[in-house]
Amino acid sequence: MSSVNKNMIIGFLIVGLLVLAGCGSEKNDKAVFDGDQHPAGWLPAGHMAAAKTDETVCAECHGSDYAGGVSGVSCTLCHLGGVNSVHPAAWSQNTGTYHAPYAASNGTAACSNMYCHGNGLTGVAGSGPSCTSCHLGGSVAVHPSAWSQNTGTFHAPYAVANGTTACSNVNCHGTTLTGVGGSGPSCTSCHLGSPTSVHPIDWAGSILTKHGLYVVANSTGACANINCHGGHLEGVAGSGPSCSSCHSFP
Repeated sequence: MSSVNKNMIIGFLIVGLLVLAGCGSEKNDKAVFDGDQHPAGWLPAGHMAAAKTDETVCAECHGSDYAGGVSGVSCTLCHLGGVNSVHPAAWSQNTGTYHAPYAASNGTAACSNMYCHGNGLTGVAGSGPSCTSCHLGGSVAVHPSAWSQNTGTFHAPYAVANGTTACSNVNCHGTTLTGVGGSGPSCTSCHLGSPTSVHPIDWAGSILTKHGLYVVANSTGACANINCHGGHLEGVAGSGPSCSSCHSFP
C-alpha cells in the first residue's frame, strides 16, 4: 500500500475520532442526543442539588442560553422566570400580574405534574407547595363555592380558627387587608369597623352617628345580601341579625 493511501486512511480515522469525541458538545445536532441523560429521581430533588452546586454544567446539553441545546429541552419550560428561578421574582407579589393570568392562559395542567405542584396539585417535596394552601376551595377557586352564601358556614369559622393572618398577605387580601389587585378585595368592604369587626364598636351606640348615616348614604342595599343581613334583611346565621329585631316597621 502506498504511503499516500496510508496517510489518507490515517487522516480519515483521526477525523472520525474527533467527530465521536465531540458528540457531547452543544454544537452538535440534536440527533446525537440519545435520550435521558440523568439518573432516576433526577427531578426535582437531584436536579435541584446539582444546579445549586454548578448550573453551568447544564449548558453542555441544554445550550449556553439554556434554550434547548442538543437536548432540545429548554430550561424555561419549567423555570418561567429564568434558569435561576421557577417563577418570576414578582410572581408572589401580586397574583393579578403573574400568577392569575398565567393560570388563566395555561390552565392548571401547566402546574399539575410531579415536578411542580404534583399531579393532584397537592404539592411536591422540594418544589411547589400544595395549591390548596391558598386555593381553599380547590385549585380553580380561592374559596369554596358556598364561601359567600353563608358567612357562618365557611368564612367566619375559617377566620376564627386561623385568624386574619391567614388572609393578610400579598397574594390574598394584602398585608394590611386592604385588598390585592386581581385577587382578594379589601376586607373593610364588608368589615366596616376593621378586619376583625363587621361594624365599628360604637355602631349601635348612636344610630345618628354611625348606623343611621351609613344607611342614609348607602341605602339598605348595602346591608341586604347573603353575607350581612340577608337578601330581605331577615338576618343571616353567624352574621347580621334580622333588621326587624330593631326596626319594628316593614
